[in-house]
Amino acid sequence: MKISSTNQQLWIAYLNTLTFSCIQILLYTTIPYISEQTTVTTASIIGSISVGSFIFAFMGPFWASKSDTWGRKRVLSFGMIGMGLSFLCLSSLFVFNDVFSIQIKIAIVYLSRIIYGLLASAVVPVSQAWQLDLIDTKDKLKVLTRNSMCLNVGRVLGPVLVLVKKVDFEHIIYFGTGWIFFLAISCLLTSKNPQLKQATPTETSTPKFQWKELIKESVLPIVLALIFTSFIGILHSTLGHHLKETLSIKGDEASVLMAKIVLASSLFALIVQQTSQWVFKRNWKNRLIVGSSSLVGGSFILSMAATLTSIWIGIAFISIGLALIPPVYMALISHSSSTENVTGKKIGFASIAHSLGYAVGAGLIAISMKMNLVSNMTVISFVSMVTFTIVAMLIVRNAEFVLPAKKDPQYS
Repeated sequence: MKISSTNQQLWIAYLNTLTFSCIQILLYTTIPYISEQTTVTTASIIGSISVGSFIFAFMGPFWASKSDTWGRKRVLSFGMIGMGLSFLCLSSLFVFNDVFSIQIKIAIVYLSRIIYGLLASAVVPVSQAWQLDLIDTKDKLKVLTRNSMCLNVGRVLGPVLVLVKKVDFEHIIYFGTGWIFFLAISCLLTSKNPQLKQATPTETSTPKFQWKELIKESVLPIVLALIFTSFIGILHSTLGHHLKETLSIKGDEASVLMAKIVLASSLFALIVQQTSQWVFKRNWKNRLIVGSSSLVGGSFILSMAATLTSIWIGIAFISIGLALIPPVYMALISHSSSTENVTGKKIGFASIAHSLGYAVGAGLIAISMKMNLVSNMTVISFVSMVTFTIVAMLIVRNAEFVLPAKKDPQYS
């Protein structure tokens, strides 16, 4: 019974991660369509995403830390309900499209992302912390690679839903909203909170400098997470617009094409991640070297692409980086020498980096599109180079770092 209960909780944690990824990519994929149908400009939608991500950056660590004491399930369910409310706001744009003025529509778009930042910020960090609670620590890199694969499966399902429907994307948003609420209720009713490691009497008083020390031991992986996520935010926010302008196609056609690209990219990333388990095993340095090099190469190809074929080639190289880099920095961030349960806090740092990264990325593109300073593809190439630089620093400064390989006694 104990094994069954653990497996049930693990699958629910994975399903929440998958759902979050699926719903998010649905939003990014349909940005051109949402803008075209509601008359809310693309820059306004991307700007709201940036605002939500800034709020997400501060609330994610709060929820992750609270889940160490309140329980993963409770906090995770609360976050999913918040995400449902966020997408309920987006659904109202289509339901009342002919009633709301453009000012009200813009306000609703921003309200949706504010709710997302305040509440949905609990989903990813708490789900990841839950997974680390349920699986032994003999190979964090393997565990977090599976988590990343879950995210990629979500990125596959999102485009599949778009491609199956082809048009009337608002119905996909309605369906996604309903599924989020269903999963939140299921999580709350069908699973139990995992047993968290309790602090001993000597650990009950937490030193004021603990947060500072925890950050210090993971500072470079945290910076890598921030820069890498900025790249993802820029790519997702601008790819649909880039396809529309470069290939001279309509908004709905750009959404369908982006869905195809995201689908192929995610499937390819899944293959790369599974292959990396066999080829690289625990060798995180080689993963970062190959991943960051592919990211830079793909970005430059994409920036110079003038045809659909060259765009596909650039995306293929970028997908290798998307597959290999996140599991490594997540494993490095979650590693800690602390004797108490700080999993939520450590994952919270990754949440800050991810949220700020998306905010910075979306903000850069929103400013670039409004001021026409540089091309969006130039920004993508620049951020990929910064990512490569951080990887080089991480490898040099952590030459002797080894991810934990011994089995935790508590699971024996």
